[in-house]
Amino acid sequence: MDGPNGAAATLEAAVARYLGDLAVARSRETVKTYRAGLNRFAEFLSTLRPALAAVDQLTADHPVDFVRWLAGPTARRATVQLYATAVARFYAFLVRERLRPDLELELMRLRLAALRGKRVRGLPRVPADGAVERLVAVARAAPPGDTRAAECIRLRNIAIVETLRGSGLRVSELVSLTRGDLDTELRRAVVTGKGGKQRLVFFTDAAWRAIESYLEARRDGAAGRGLAALPLFARHDARAGKKILPLQTQAVREIVWELARRAQLEELGITPHRFRAWFATRMVAETGDLAATQDLLGHESADTTRVYTKVAALRLAEAHRRAFSA
Repeated sequence: MDGPNGAAATLEAAVARYLGDLAVARSRETVKTYRAGLNRFAEFLSTLRPALAAVDQLTADHPVDFVRWLAGPTARRATVQLYATAVARFYAFLVRERLRPDLELELMRLRLAALRGKRVRGLPRVPADGAVERLVAVARAAPPGDTRAAECIRLRNIAIVETLRGSGLRVSELVSLTRGDLDTELRRAVVTGKGGKQRLVFFTDAAWRAIESYLEARRDGAAGRGLAALPLFARHDARAGKKILPLQTQAVREIVWELARRAQLEELGITPHRFRAWFATRMVAETGDLAATQDLLGHESADTTRVYTKVAALRLAEAHRRAFSA
């Protein structure tokens, strides 16, 4: 990275540029924390002999040595973790902006993860297509309820698993949906995810029909209630009575677990989050569009989404092996 006169740019200038970009999408508190971490990194570099102040002098070893330097007997673990993250993301910025494309990011991340006692993220556990289809089929095969509440529960559970399968929603996002979040014309919804960030999610035809059937059975408007603020997925147990109360995340997990038990899939450990992993893998495999998948899932970092490309590749390899094995 060169300055206006061809001289190597200073670390200070690179950090200022990085923090300026960071401020576009992150909160003031995040920028403040990262600035503090990078100031400490600059302090560490100044203790070296010779002291380092230019971007072209940085190596992938420096963040690792920085964490060791920070982690003294009085250091707070959380602070060390935050500052290490700030430096790692600054390095990613240098590579991404082609200011230092030669930096060995992956090796640096592995070493930092080991030093910080973090496990390197493995591949997500994604249920097979057949298992997902079987669980949904079991939900749909349940007999009609003998009371209005029982029938609402049956239709709600179908709508829940169809929505989980076809939307990529987190379970926390699913239970927070209200009827007013739905766009009935375009069959989509606005959800509020992590960090209060909103995004669009879309419903499959099967999910949308299941939701319509469920809401029709609920007959919320019969008592003259305003519908927009009511939860999309509600409780229908005796303790809820006539109140329209939202489900809790644990209740959704129990619904999925019970359906998995009835489908004889207990050993797979299927959870609402594994529906999300299945959705992500399906999106990547069918479209190859990592950016669209990231947006639909509400991932802040593409690195989080990229792991599903590995799962999709493994599935393709297995399909190829089955097709051409002797």
